[in-house]
Amino acid sequence: MLFKNDNNTISVTEVSLNKDYAFMYENFIVSSQHKLLLLLELTDNVIDTLQFDSLIYKYGYPNDEVSHPLSKYGLGSYGLFKVANSPWILELRDNNRQHSRHTDSSFDNYQHYIAKFKDVTVEIICTKMEETQITKSELLAFINEEIASLVK
Repeated sequence: MLFKNDNNTISVTEVSLNKDYAFMYENFIVSSQHKLLLLLELTDNVIDTLQFDSLIYKYGYPNDEVSHPLSKYGLGSYGLFKVANSPWILELRDNNRQHSRHTDSSFDNYQHYIAKFKDVTVEIICTKMEETQITKSELLAFINEEIASLVK
């Protein structure tokens, strides 16, 4: 059940960021197995990013013409939002119970963020989110490090 949430109230609040980003426009993500970079804005050689230590993410649907299931809990049209008592985290926790060393508490530190743009939505389950700036060369170094770790 998508919205089963252990009798806790689901709520979605907008996250205050250091800068007023144009969430209506272009963005893209770079992701490894454990880190997701959401690139928001380029000024000179500096890229404003949101960096997540991620477990899982969704990128794409719905766009701004289609309502998201969490809209009725406070999810707005454009911006970064945090979901309290996330049904997605509970779904992941419940699915993980088949693991022999599962503990419910291992999911206590997970957070659910949603970035809403004009044409895409990004949803991330993570243990950490931070607003950062990186240079193009730092981004390329991250990508090159991940490529170097690929095995034949």
